[in-house]
Amino acid sequence: MEKSRDLVSILRAKKMRITPARRVLLQFILDNKMRHFSLSEVTDHLDTEVAGVDRSSIYRNIETLKRLEIIQELNIPKIGKRFQYVFDRPVHHYFICKTCGRLSRGHKSLFEKVEKALKDIHDFSNANLSVIFYGTCKKCSPTKSRTTAKPLH
Repeated sequence: MEKSRDLVSILRAKKMRITPARRVLLQFILDNKMRHFSLSEVTDHLDTEVAGVDRSSIYRNIETLKRLEIIQELNIPKIGKRFQYVFDRPVHHYFICKTCGRLSRGHKSLFEKVEKALKDIHDFSNANLSVIFYGTCKKCSPTKSRTTAKPLH
């Protein structure tokens, strides 16, 4: 539970109280840090673990954790909002197809080039890159029209 203590320390440093609901929320995030989870999963879990948790309180806590870069929000077409743990992960970037909703993890080499450019151009280093690209995947891209059509006879 060392990671849990790290997250609690961050919240305390921001002068935030560590309520039972907040502690359960942090543990849920850590227990699910290797997958994307939905807001309804979070609220269902908190409803079963802590009595009387207000939904607006859950939403505010999620927004706070996003702002503190403990979690990242992904808006996946046809699926909706999902969240993922990003606190101690140096690079988290995705390519999401707007047509089919396919989510692909980006290649580390691309962001090594971005980090180098940030350093060379802006003298900015130790970047924690978190980027989501929305576009169209190869499978959903319109096929190129044929330039030489065969006549129909």
